[in-house]
Amino acid sequence: MHHCIMVCLLILGLSVGLVISQITPESWIDSDSTPSSISLDSEKVKAFGLRPSNNFRCKRNTITRKCRLKCTCIKGRRYCCRQRKDWDALTHDEKTRFLNAVYNIGTGRAGWRLRNNWVRLLYIHELYWVEGIHDRVQFYPWHRIYLLKIENLLRQVDCRLTVPYWDWTKNVARWWESSIFNWRYFGSNLNYNARTGEQQLTTEDQCPSNGYFSPQYGYQDLEGQCLVRQFTYNVFPASYKRIQNILSWKNALRSEADLRHEHGIPHYIVGGEKTGLFFTERAAEDPLFWIHHSNVDYQWYQRQTRYLETIFEPWKERGNIGQSLTAFPETVGQALNPFKLGRLKTCVEYVEYDDRYEDWLRDKRTRANKVGSLSSGTHGYSTASKMECMKSQHSFPALIFTLFKTSPAEKKNFLRNRNQDGDC
Repeated sequence: MHHCIMVCLLILGLSVGLVISQITPESWIDSDSTPSSISLDSEKVKAFGLRPSNNFRCKRNTITRKCRLKCTCIKGRRYCCRQRKDWDALTHDEKTRFLNAVYNIGTGRAGWRLRNNWVRLLYIHELYWVEGIHDRVQFYPWHRIYLLKIENLLRQVDCRLTVPYWDWTKNVARWWESSIFNWRYFGSNLNYNARTGEQQLTTEDQCPSNGYFSPQYGYQDLEGQCLVRQFTYNVFPASYKRIQNILSWKNALRSEADLRHEHGIPHYIVGGEKTGLFFTERAAEDPLFWIHHSNVDYQWYQRQTRYLETIFEPWKERGNIGQSLTAFPETVGQALNPFKLGRLKTCVEYVEYDDRYEDWLRDKRTRANKVGSLSSGTHGYSTASKMECMKSQHSFPALIFTLFKTSPAEKKNFLRNRNQDGDC
């Protein structure tokens, strides 16, 4: 009898463990590992196979005068990188310098050679929209190189420029209040409000009503029309907690898939079905595209630099690494190392704006000590809130699943994980 009870308890324990593992993917930090910072250091120099920028000896970190590269001194050698910063961390002068460059290239005021190269890059996204650039193997590497190419173009106007990132994980419930949509910068749309339920819209209704890229300043899309935006207020981008949970998963395929799906929310909520950020082949014509995708790349960069085991996941297969990127001469492998990007091996480093990561990690550790595991994301989440969250999943944009050809099982896992993280 005693033997039977023990066997039954063992089977029950295995069943419970199986259920838990199916609910939430195992995390890298479940095993008391110590995630790295995202800054360049000797550990990353070794892990990413970096070589010094020059042969001169150094004793301290410096910033180059001309193009504002940060040179990190590691074991007496310099490693110089571009720095991409959070939009909110930029000064007003830095923001306007970036916007002026985008505006002047887009309108031809910076010269028609730059304008023609700009147009060519925008057309590439349109031409290859359904030609693999949104598939698992290509999505992150392809958009990383695409971002680098547009940044190189901007740096021909001002070599100090890099593409800042729009961190939409801040204040997700009121994302439209970000300073990005300030009338002095990217502008908003005061003519159309999705909460009014208006159905019949003219093109003028959808144009940005202020900012650098509004019709009053002469900014146009590739067909000579205004950009369009249709804000949707009842769907929110992923929270910081949700993104960091995804980044910490050991399952590289699940992590990549969920991040890719979450990237679709800002496209959807900013909207614009012609040349807006919405899911169309012409989304890249709205300059918001670049700072949005800088944030998407920043998230991948965080995973690579914090959890060094993940640097080349899930692209480890030789066939994937050697695969050519659609419409570009670079390969997938040339996009995997953020410190040696492309054929010129450009070093790009992202700069964090606040201490939210340390707060998130501390919270995870605290809950792990209380409940004995980091597997469950439902602690402190009331039954009533959970039911509301489950109901609101119906408002999650189905178009995102259509774009990425999401299987029913993958869709179920994605919504379940999003629900557990409290993101609806």
